[in-house]
Amino acid sequence: MRDLTGGQESVEAPGQTVGQVIAALERAYPGLQVRLCEGDRLNPVIVARVDGKVARLGLSEAVEEHSEIHFLPAIAGG
Repeated sequence: MRDLTGGQESVEAPGQTVGQVIAALERAYPGLQVRLCEGDRLNPVIVARVDGKVARLGLSEAVEEHSEIHFLPAIAGG
């Protein structure tokens, strides 16, 4: 997604949930939300990790003021 962030490796955005952070990122970097979300859910090929833990609640997952969120490709296995 660096093509949308001007090459920045990390960016900051306000919000109390993953969804709010994504909405703030969309305002700053248009096009980002469509890559991360499918309707009102995270895209099924994306997993969000908040402070090192998988965000099981998806867009509703709570975040703290200084939380780190990583968006990664979802990996399935058996």
